[in-house]
Amino acid sequence: MTRIISRPATLVLAVIASLLLAGCGSGPSKVDSAAIIGNRSVSLDSVQQEVRWLLDNVPQVEQARQQDKLALQSRQIVRSRVLHQLVTVAAAREGLRVDQAEADRLVESGGGVDQVARAMGIVPERVRQLAADQVLLQQLAQRHLEGLSVRFVGTTIVGESAGNTAREQARALGERIAADPANAERVISESGHQLIQEELSFADALRGQPELGISALFGTSEGSVMVIQPSQAQSGWLVALVRERTVTGSGQGNAELAAQLDPQVLYLAGVRMLQPIADELGVQLNPRYGVWDSAAMAPAANSDELTGYLLPSRTVRS
Repeated sequence: MTRIISRPATLVLAVIASLLLAGCGSGPSKVDSAAIIGNRSVSLDSVQQEVRWLLDNVPQVEQARQQDKLALQSRQIVRSRVLHQLVTVAAAREGLRVDQAEADRLVESGGGVDQVARAMGIVPERVRQLAADQVLLQQLAQRHLEGLSVRFVGTTIVGESAGNTAREQARALGERIAADPANAERVISESGHQLIQEELSFADALRGQPELGISALFGTSEGSVMVIQPSQAQSGWLVALVRERTVTGSGQGNAELAAQLDPQVLYLAGVRMLQPIADELGVQLNPRYGVWDSAAMAPAANSDELTGYLLPSRTVRS
């Protein structure tokens, strides 16, 4: 979903694409939208045009169509367009501005607009836009390296049994905690799992546990329960009630630490900082693109394909 072209000037571009919605109401029209983010929309026609360009110009995309895998490519295109809308909102709220020279260097490091477009699977007109988005996302992550921390209570579930996977156990426990958040510690202990109570800073996580640092742990609102698999290389599922999410400080953030992080990690950390905005505004996808997966900050083919679950607890339910 993301890929690094070169270093030290590194362009990380997300790809995604195509098709239909239905319904009526105020705000953006669902009929001709591929996605709706608050009062903003992603045009269905623009996504379809991008898919057509990819089919005509990128052999791998035509191969994906022949293998009946074009839907995945389409969801990647939709994701990048949704993220663009979200980062636009974030930049306006936090006073971020694109360093155009840096964005241009990222494009040139990838061989120029046309080469990047074919290598990354996007239309040429969007290459510079996505390069600018990356610059903004890295700035957003840097700004929150200091002052963002979460305090949570939870557990990790690894063991499985026939007909009761770790994922199923984790979701069931998450729902029990969400139903009784005031007694989360007791619920976890009675389930037979080891209790975890921890306060973790964004900076420390990105330094020592980058997969956890870019996970939904740092984007989930207070009072919500998250059920995620922080590492794709390990089978464990983290179930955690976010007791407190603290955001303090302002300005430029920790530039020294930002320079030490892998550019892709910094980019993905910036994407994670968009999660609260996505949750606030709401992201609705054309059903043919699936459903929005807040844990992954990406479309999922359907609710069965979600990478995790974010459950509002009784204390925050309306």
